[in-house]
Amino acid sequence: MENQRILKSIEEGNLLKGQEKDIVDYLKEHPKTIVILDDDPTGTQTVQNIPVITNWEEPILEQELLQSPVFFILTNSRALQKDKAIALLTLIGRRLKQLAEKHHKKLLVVNRGDSTLRGHYPDEVIALSKSLGYKNDKHVLIPAFFEGGRYTCDNIHYVREGDTFIPAASTPFAKDNTFGYDASDLTEYAIEKYKGKIDATQITSISLNELRSSPDFSDIKKKIEQHQCIIVNATTHADLETFALFALKTNIPLVHRTAASFVNAIIGKRPAALLEKDALGKAKGQGGLIVIGSYVPKTTAQLNVLKAKYKASYMELDVDEIFNDENLNASLKKKAERIDLWLGKGENVVLYTSRKVKQGSTKEDSLAIVNRVSQALTTLVELIGPQPRFIVAKGGITSSDIAVKSLQIKRAIVIGQLIKGVPVWQADENSKFPGIPYIVFPGNVGTDNDLYNLLNRLE
Repeated sequence: MENQRILKSIEEGNLLKGQEKDIVDYLKEHPKTIVILDDDPTGTQTVQNIPVITNWEEPILEQELLQSPVFFILTNSRALQKDKAIALLTLIGRRLKQLAEKHHKKLLVVNRGDSTLRGHYPDEVIALSKSLGYKNDKHVLIPAFFEGGRYTCDNIHYVREGDTFIPAASTPFAKDNTFGYDASDLTEYAIEKYKGKIDATQITSISLNELRSSPDFSDIKKKIEQHQCIIVNATTHADLETFALFALKTNIPLVHRTAASFVNAIIGKRPAALLEKDALGKAKGQGGLIVIGSYVPKTTAQLNVLKAKYKASYMELDVDEIFNDENLNASLKKKAERIDLWLGKGENVVLYTSRKVKQGSTKEDSLAIVNRVSQALTTLVELIGPQPRFIVAKGGITSSDIAVKSLQIKRAIVIGQLIKGVPVWQADENSKFPGIPYIVFPGNVGTDNDLYNLLNRLE
């Protein structure tokens, strides 16, 4: 019954008229600079021809604010300990506020941080609200991400597998060592994450019926005025667009904690057709490089398919060795030399971390372990000499660290997606491999065959 109810909601929602044109027209008459602070690179999963910057020094922020009506800032805050994430969001929020006032820009800030409800929530929205000068931490929570199979119906967040909709707390993502949670109902989820500092009376929700019944927005506005956390239900793009139009028109200062699909809604653009191989440009390198750091079960299943079906040179980076090898840097250098040899011969290389999950005694320790593994992987990629034809990075923290630390990408353009939820960046000319197609493959996206299918499209 539950599956049928949600499928029916999707079917009915897809029959509704979208609000894309209304949003675009409103932004022409009432310009706003839309800034998406992304806690890892996977927030670019649904957009095309939008810049991403990985540096937030004032001159860089100022230049982007003046030249781009929409842009991403890759904070990689999900990889940071909570206090550092709060400090970073506070710094960026304060700088955005000062620069917007200096240049008379109106801001709309999106805190893209859904990794299936994992991340520093509500700490980031609170930090942003305060640093942007808002009087409270009033925010909307919109984790619907259709390209990744995530829907919110009757306040419950679901993960879709085929025609089965699984409450998010019943999925492996909710068992995350650092960002795990127990509640699929988003009211209960917010209370859980606030650790008792908010109760149900301070939380409200916008139902699908409210979004679909030709709203004049007065009822929605009243709800938002009276509550601190606002949950937005959505099973189609039209639902998100209706709320996005309200968000643009309201004078209530809001931070939007969302997944990737809301970014399309707020700029009035549906996800475009998937890219063809020709869109990546003429290949400069020989072999391709696939780097797999994500350890969620979906990624492991995709790696197993590769090993069984995909011709490449495979190298495992053993997690235990990272912690026990006294000459780790020398070992990484030898591994890099082998990869250089393979790439020089035109072979594709799959570099992956061992699948054993090393857990710390606390959430903070577990995050520190993840970062140490990512650091070793990042160092290894940084040591690689020849330019690959392309790089695929699997996992949020992995793809961020490789982009920023290994490849020194300071600015990139998201040119589109190769498969649903998998964006392609074109690196700037100052990066280690200028112009290289950099493919961000989230750990929690796709079927077991999708990584294999994507690589076949690149051949």
